[in-house]
Amino acid sequence: MRCLQTLCAASILVATSACSVETGVVEWAWSFVDRDGDAIYPRGVFDLGRSSSCALPGRLGGSEVRYDLGAELVICDPQCEGGCGDPDCQIVAPLGFDCERYRGSNPSVPSSSDPYSFEISPVITLPGGDECRDLEACITAPGPRSREVPPGLVTDLQVFQLVVGMDQNGPTSSSGSLDLEACGCE
Repeated sequence: MRCLQTLCAASILVATSACSVETGVVEWAWSFVDRDGDAIYPRGVFDLGRSSSCALPGRLGGSEVRYDLGAELVICDPQCEGGCGDPDCQIVAPLGFDCERYRGSNPSVPSSSDPYSFEISPVITLPGGDECRDLEACITAPGPRSREVPPGLVTDLQVFQLVVGMDQNGPTSSSGSLDLEACGCE
């Protein structure tokens, strides 16, 4: 009987320690639209057109090129003086997603009763693999969102909409492609 009581007590101790959750799940989605608000990616549920934001039309150095458009989420401490650009202020490493995604999640964000700052930014990948990150000149991203991350629960950041400085249905062929030099890409 004593062995059974010891085994029972040990099981309760293990189960209790396994239940102490120190992380939460963060989920978010993003969409790219053109200047007129027309969807680039993802499109509507019933649209069979574009299935990614890969190989989008662009202009670089007078040549037509194809580029991939992805997104990156940074989670940081809003009280940290360096801001989200400072790695010391970031709660987890930046979470980047390629052009074939429009949703992301991280199941291991440290929980906090103080809100974190969540910032999303676009990332352009050029044909040679170089990345452009400071894209405020051509892609408008929403401001940061502030949310708490409760332990063991899902924090949904909803959908971030990023506006790409092009017009897919414009009257000239160049209006349907993005001027990558104007974006700061080389």
